Amino acid sequence: MKNVQTVSRLLGVALLLCCVFFGALAQEKMKDNLMKASVQGAFLKQSMAIEKKFVDLADAIPQDKYNWRPAEGIRSVAESFLHVAVGNYITLMKMGGKVPEGVNPMQLEKSTTDKKAIVDAVKKSFMAVNDYVKSVPDGDLGKEVDFFGNKMSMLEMIVFASNHQHETLGQSIAYARSTGVAPPWSGM
Repeated sequence: MKNVQTVSRLLGVALLLCCVFFGALAQEKMKDNLMKASVQGAFLKQSMAIEKKFVDLADAIPQDKYNWRPAEGIRSVAESFLHVAVGNYITLMKMGGKVPEGVNPMQLEKSTTDKKAIVDAVKKSFMAVNDYVKSVPDGDLGKEVDFFGNKMSMLEMIVFASNHQHETLGQSIAYARSTGVAPPWSGM
């Protein structure tokens, strides 16, 4: 009788552990699906992928190429990378978010040519805009904001942020190739 009770308890504990384990897996899967199904989730998925490409590309370009520019009066490599950070911050501010302490988006683009500082600035800007977009409730997606005299919804601002990130990545790829650097993920 005692063996039957012990086995029953062990089976009960094993069943409980299975429920907890599979429940956690199901919850993680639901979180993944929600991230794919929401506007905020779709933005975050794209933004995190773009951030990785920016960082990989910035790391691949030698420091001595950061002052290169295609022509006089056109952004340098350094300024081009910092431009995406400026875009992230301006979009963040226009949506009502706060720029991290000590960051002045209006002076950031010409603030440094140091590769490490630029990579850090890019990462910091993606973290700030991603954290803010993650916090936007669905009910606020229709809320209007002023974007340099144009009325736009929060949803339009999120789409704008994504478009700007993709556009500036394309520019950075062109800059990299012009300096003899292939994007690390391209294989050529």
